[in-house]
Amino acid sequence: MRLTRRQLQTALNRLAKANSEAQRQRALIYDHCVEVYGAGPGDLDNDAFIDAVDGGCGEAHGMTVDEFERSMKDCSER
Repeated sequence: MRLTRRQLQTALNRLAKANSEAQRQRALIYDHCVEVYGAGPGDLDNDAFIDAVDGGCGEAHGMTVDEFERSMKDCSER
């Protein structure tokens, strides 16, 4: 697919905005995890989180709070 210059600029702007928002949300989650679990999901190699919401396997399908808390607890106990 070949984009026009305008389409390309729009895509670049949207990607930059989405990435900035993702960074802000990731920081909130990591700060929460350090407070609650003593480490962030990446520090604990929480593959469930990385794959489900952080794009480790491409498009993220999401996870519930219960799934997230269970995955963090499981990783913390290793």
